[in-house]
Amino acid sequence: MNKNAILKNIEELSNNAMFSLSLTSRELFHTNFWAWLLRKYPNIFTSVFYPNYDGKSKVEVLREKYNFDLLLKINDEYIIIENKCKSVPNRAQLEKYYKKFKTDKKKIVLVSYFIPLFLSTLFGYEEFLSYEELYSRLKNAFYNISSESIEKNDKVLIESYIDFLALLNEFQTNITINADDKIKDLWSVVRDTDIQNELYKINFQKSFERSYIIKLSEKVLENFKYKEFIDEIRIDCGRDLKMFSDILFYFPGAWDKDENKRQDLCYLGVSVWGDDYRYYAGLHKAQCGILAHKKDKYDKENKIAGFKYLSKNYSWLFEQEDTCKWNGYSYEKEMYLYKKLNISDLTVKELAKKVVHDLELIHFYLEPIRGKECQD
Repeated sequence: MNKNAILKNIEELSNNAMFSLSLTSRELFHTNFWAWLLRKYPNIFTSVFYPNYDGKSKVEVLREKYNFDLLLKINDEYIIIENKCKSVPNRAQLEKYYKKFKTDKKKIVLVSYFIPLFLSTLFGYEEFLSYEELYSRLKNAFYNISSESIEKNDKVLIESYIDFLALLNEFQTNITINADDKIKDLWSVVRDTDIQNELYKINFQKSFERSYIIKLSEKVLENFKYKEFIDEIRIDCGRDLKMFSDILFYFPGAWDKDENKRQDLCYLGVSVWGDDYRYYAGLHKAQCGILAHKKDKYDKENKIAGFKYLSKNYSWLFEQEDTCKWNGYSYEKEMYLYKKLNISDLTVKELAKKVVHDLELIHFYLEPIRGKECQD
């Protein structure tokens, strides 16, 4: 990552009025602006989101209908637009939306900064529209029409929004991750004092860190051939202000109300958490024969029992690293445990090899008991 390029881009964002307006509700800001464009100039901008639009049919534009970000009704067809500008697309959410809307004449368009880490044909969206492609389509639609087609004041707004998208895309482009980069060197840029101070001024620190960890997740999963079977890739920020990516496989009945239907594992996976790499497991206490009367991170007795249970029953994953340290948190019925090691000196290529190896182990050993359906 180029520090000077990032600082220059931050300065340009700070001077952009559209960027400042977007900060209070980033995803809502974009979808509200799209809704305005589509309502006022449907014949010009509907094809940006739905290239098959004939340019004549009436377009009904609905916001937050059935919990969808944006819903277009064109004749008897529904175009569902789900916007993800600050988080990685959530597969479970898209599946839920897809099943909830009871009609065959629907199309889901996923708009996101980040390429989804799952397959569209399996998980409920028919088209992926990146913000980079959105910028290109909007720009073409806007500049390929006569100036009289859009009101003068609206023209200024639309041009400003297109410029804003260009800056956001440049921001993403400047966050580069190469195979030979060391994790500690990448974090040194993310945590650079100059960059953090400038990001703080425009309230954009977490967006920068989240972009980094999502891009790193994409990079380390490039060669994992079973990506479509991962149940969740959870990107967030811990209380220690370290961005993390939990890559998890769920198990049938993981949170079922009927305790007897649950298995010993709720989930199993790995996590890239700051400078740490974690072998990560969620245990259902009762099915592991562990007492459940305590509920705090200091539940030392039960956590030790959980560590022993994982080492005995899942040694193929948890006994790979002798230098790892155990940690976790104990809830009333579940226990979240992990074994961690420092990865700051690994290159991205070395980390990717490790992630793929461990995820393939999990998939190989546990696919027979996972079944085809898992309860979230």
